[in-house]
Formats: sequence, structure tokens, C-alpha cells
Amino acid sequence: MNYIDQILSDHYGDLELAKFGMSRKWATLLLTPRFATSRHVVALIFAEGADRPSLVVKVPRQPGDNASVRKEADVLLGLKSMGVGSGQGAPEVVGVLDIDGQTVLIETAVGGDLLEPRLVVQDFARAVHAGVDFVAGLPCTRAVTENLGWYERTVSTPLAALAALFPGETEVAALVDLTHEVLAPLRAEQLPAVLEHGDLSYQNLFLQPDGRLQVVDWERSRLDGLPAHDLIFYLQYIGQSREQALSSRHLQLRAFNNAFSAGGWALSSLAEHLSLRNVDPHLLPYLVVTTWARSAATLAYRLTAEAAPGSGSGHLQAAVLADRDFWLWRHAVTSLTIR
Repeated sequence: MNYIDQILSDHYGDLELAKFGMSRKWATLLLTPRFATSRHVVALIFAEGADRPSLVVKVPRQPGDNASVRKEADVLLGLKSMGVGSGQGAPEVVGVLDIDGQTVLIETAVGGDLLEPRLVVQDFARAVHAGVDFVAGLPCTRAVTENLGWYERTVSTPLAALAALFPGETEVAALVDLTHEVLAPLRAEQLPAVLEHGDLSYQNLFLQPDGRLQVVDWERSRLDGLPAHDLIFYLQYIGQSREQALSSRHLQLRAFNNAFSAGGWALSSLAEHLSLRNVDPHLLPYLVVTTWARSAATLAYRLTAEAAPGSGSGHLQAAVLADRDFWLWRHAVTSLTIR
């Protein structure tokens, strides 16, 4: 019996696992992360004889690094309080335990088929609609009048944290400065806050038979996100999938241009979404830049467990500069500057 099996066995009654179709017998599949930015280990729990998991268990990848698991638990509990649960595409919390200083999160497994590139290519329009509908269903959490200081909170502070990883490194610092310069027109605007997943991409997306999305891994989510961030992120993924551009930087940049440049296929869906949020669609180019700047900035949080006292080590810098979101950010900024 492994560590996670022992926890479930010890807390079988407390967690009321029988409600989820779990007898005292189950199978456990451990998924070990291979990315430096992955901060937890995942276990899929299958009821006896089942071919799909009933539960998911998450524990910190590094002992004592509980912040990531705790954040996901808090967000999922917040979603439930706002009426967003399995019916709207999110897992539900079964339990949060503290075991010898380790936070253990148990949540329901989502249904549907992994929205892998093959399924995107088979029915691209269906994939677009699934993402548009899912993001539209995420609630606004603050009205414009209640969202003062949004730029400093959601853009300036995360970018400063990323730059702080590399004191004396000029490329990141220069890109941060250029981003603030380019986003000056957006910074002057008032925007509502929305519930934001933050990582609507491969392996987090499951398509149900009725065409609705189920979404996992809410580690990067926040309750004060920006309009269209999730949809921009999602449309980049399915655009890359359609163009078979998941591993080539050149092809991923081409997919970006085909989606978001003048005449791009994604612009009409994004303009409609911004109108739904009562945001001026003319702000879209700035929100595209903001999406990739903010997504790249999350590397500061996701790499925290890898950072040693003396930040700016070579492997950290290499991880950031090689990250897709970093160079999509750089490309978005320079593209808007050129235009």
C-alpha cells in the first residue's frame, strides 16, 4: 500500500468515499511531473473494475511546498461558493488533509475525453465553441467600480516578481519595461474582474459528449483575473493543434499570427466575448499582450520550489527563456509595437 492509498484508507469514513462509488478496493495510478514548473504529484484513483478515475489526489512535489496544493483547494472551494462545480466544468473538493506537514487535496475526477490535438483537428468549430462557452460561463467577481488598482495587482506585481528572479539580467527587465510602455492605453481603462483558470491548454481540457468542457488543474487560477485572458490562452492552444505546431517555436508563432493578427480567425470570437463582459473590443490587441505577459510572469510562482537563495541561477533562467509563454509574450509585445 503506497502513501496515498494509506491516506485514503485511514480517512475512508471521514471523506465519505462510498458516496463516490468507492468500495474499500481501488487502483491507484501515480503521475510524476517531468516539468520544473510542476509543483505537485497527482494520483488517479479508480474504483474497483472502473476504466475511468473517480477521484484525484494531489500532494506537493517537494516536501512542505504546500502553497500550490492549498491554492487549488481554496479556489475550488471558492468556485463552489459561487455555484461553479462539476456541472460547469470544474472538479469539486472531497477533502483537504494535513498529513505530517503535507497538504493533501482530494477532489472529484472530471469526465469526457482529453481534448488532444487530434480531436481539435477533427472538429475545429466544436473546439472553438466549447472554449467560448466555458469561458463565458465563468462569473465576473468584481464590477468595474470595485476593481480599482487592477493593473498593479494583476500585471505590474507579477512582472516585477519575474524580473526579480534575475537581478542584473537585462532581457527580462527590458521586456517588462517595454510591456508597460505598450500597455499604457490599457492601463488607463477600467476593467471588471473575472474568475480565471489561467492554463486552458493540453492535458487540462476534457470534452464531454455534449460538447461541454471539463477543466482540471486550477493551480494558476485567480478570482480577480482579466477579461479574455482564458479565451486567448485557449484559442492559442487549439490554433497550434490545428496547425500541428505544439513543438515548433516557428510554427507556434505562425499559429499566433494566424489567430490574433489583423484578419485572424480568433478575433471575432474574442470581440464577442469582450462585448459580453462590457469591455471595448478595441482593447483586444492590448489584452493579447497582457495575456502572454501575465502567463509568463506566473513562472516566478511556479519556479519558486526550484529557486535557491541567490536567484538567477542558470537553470532557472534557461527554464524561463525557453518557455513558450515567454517568447509568445516577447512576440506579442514586439508585434504590437511594430504595428
